[in-house]
Amino acid sequence: MVDVKICGISSPADYQACMAAGARWAGMVYYPGSPRHLDIAALANLADQIETLPSARPQRVLLTVDTTLAQLRTLIAAARPDFLQLHGQETISTTIAIKAEFGLPIIKMIPIETPADLAACAPWDGVADWLIFDAKVAEGKQPGGTGHQFDWTILSHYQGRTPWMLAGGLTIDTVAEAVTISGAGAVDVSSGVEHQRGKKDENKIHDFIRATQIG
Repeated sequence: MVDVKICGISSPADYQACMAAGARWAGMVYYPGSPRHLDIAALANLADQIETLPSARPQRVLLTVDTTLAQLRTLIAAARPDFLQLHGQETISTTIAIKAEFGLPIIKMIPIETPADLAACAPWDGVADWLIFDAKVAEGKQPGGTGHQFDWTILSHYQGRTPWMLAGGLTIDTVAEAVTISGAGAVDVSSGVEHQRGKKDENKIHDFIRATQIG
C-alpha cells in the first residue's frame, strides 16, 4: 500500500474527502504566495471544525516556508497539527530548535533536479522524520504545488535512511508510473486533485488514491 498525502486542503469537506478516500495525511498550507494559503484565523477555524469529527485520521500536516520560531508558535497554536512540513530553505540547526520546542514530527522538503541533489539528504538523518522530494524551482518562485515534475528515475536506486515521499506534479494519470519508477512508498499531491487552482475536487482525491495502488 502506498501512503498518500493530500496537500492544500481548505475546508472540512476537503478533510472529509481525504478521510473517506483513505489518505494518511491532509496538509494545510501557510504560505501567502500559494493559492492554498490559510491565514491564522482560517487555520484555527479549520482545526476547530475538523476536531468535531469522529475520526483523528488523516493526520494533519502544517506546511510552512522559512517561518521563524515566533511565527510558528502562533501558527501551531492555531492549526494544532500532527506534523510540521518545512518546505523552504530551513537549516538543520533551525529544524533541531523547532523540533525541540514543539515536539512535532518533521517532514523536510528536498528540492530535486539532478542525482547530485540527493547528497542533501544524509545530513537530515535523525533530524527529519520524513523527507519529501519535490521538483526544484527557480529562486523566488512558489516552492511546491506548482505542477512541476522531476525525473523519477533519480530516486530509483535511492536507499536513504529517512522515510520519504514523492511530490511534484503528480496526477491521477501519472502517479502509478511514478510509484513504479521511483519506488516511492508514499506520495504527496496538491494541484493534481483540483478542479481549479487551489480548490480540491472530491472525485479526483478518490481517483488519485485508487491510482496510487496500481503502481
